[in-house]
Amino acid sequence: MTELMEVARHLLGIAMASHWLLLILFAAAALDAVFPVVPSEGMVITAGMAAAAGHQNLLLVIAVAMAGSVIGESACYFLGRGSGPVLHRWMRRQERRQQLYDKVATALHARGGLILMTVRYIPGARMVATLTAGATRYSFKKFLVFTFFGVTIAYTYVALLGYLGGDAFAHDQLKGLAFSLGLAAVIGLVIETARRIAVKRRAAKLPAA
Repeated sequence: MTELMEVARHLLGIAMASHWLLLILFAAAALDAVFPVVPSEGMVITAGMAAAAGHQNLLLVIAVAMAGSVIGESACYFLGRGSGPVLHRWMRRQERRQQLYDKVATALHARGGLILMTVRYIPGARMVATLTAGATRYSFKKFLVFTFFGVTIAYTYVALLGYLGGDAFAHDQLKGLAFSLGLAAVIGLVIETARRIAVKRRAAKLPAA
């Protein structure tokens, strides 16, 4: 077990000092917008730790992640715009999907800025929102502005978590990574719990049909 940990620490050190880290970060952030299984948050945290260790520039890390995410989300938007009719037919095949689509579409056009800036904190919801924005012809200029502000806030805080972990555990980068990922998970859980409580409270205030 000790040998395995040492190997993991060695590989993490190599990754943080690699000249390819920013390119991989850019690709991960772009792909994550279309394929949510890509762990871009973990990559940003690792790059933030690399900045704390002096291997990367923190502002550049944030800028690269932002650029990748904006490009990826814009691609997802145009994918939704190009496949609008197909997306509509697919949604209509299941009542629950259709209700979700209608709900997101209504929310986007009522308070699109808030939705596009906060949806990235809801697991799996960012792709649905960007596809729906494209399919419903939501203004691309507005989409771009709100997406930019959204990724700025999101990746700044994630990169700072990595920087904090790297600085606090400079003697053990593996512990620093575990600390930063754990802290990110806790913050995400708190945000999601607060969101669900708010939704339930709003639903409780609605008059009975």
